[in-house]
Amino acid sequence: MDEEFDLEIPKIDNPNSSSEAVDWSSGLFDCWRSPCNALVTACCPCVTFGRVAEILDEGHNSCCTSAIVYMGLFIFITQWAPCKLTSIYRKKLRKKFNIYEAPTLDWVTHLLCQPCAFCQEYRELQSRNMDPSLGWKRIKAMKKNNNQEPEIGAPDNQRMNRA
Repeated sequence: MDEEFDLEIPKIDNPNSSSEAVDWSSGLFDCWRSPCNALVTACCPCVTFGRVAEILDEGHNSCCTSAIVYMGLFIFITQWAPCKLTSIYRKKLRKKFNIYEAPTLDWVTHLLCQPCAFCQEYRELQSRNMDPSLGWKRIKAMKKNNNQEPEIGAPDNQRMNRA
């Protein structure tokens, strides 16, 4: 009676996409692939959420704004309230890159494994040359300059003078 059981998680296709959906670039529990982000997420998940949200909102909401909204929901309503908000961003990420809804429904992933979900979403953006730690403005500038790091200097209306 030696039978092997091959349990495969069903993949939910994106009904709004004309091309076939793809897998995540890393697994939900691959936090070790980005240990610095895993540590930040463990200590202050609002920072990771804010960074991911800023990129997915294409700069319309800043990292700080998203992080404060997350913290407000967590502190003043209930610790489960942010799951609905954060799962919306997971869905946004999946739709943007046509990724399967896996390993389970977005809201369930965020309800049961929110820190791991944040790390996975962060790594997904990194794997697509959209490092959330840079912020939307720098990513946009890099794309404009053909993925070269933009020069950082004094703003045009300021000069550095010796006194």
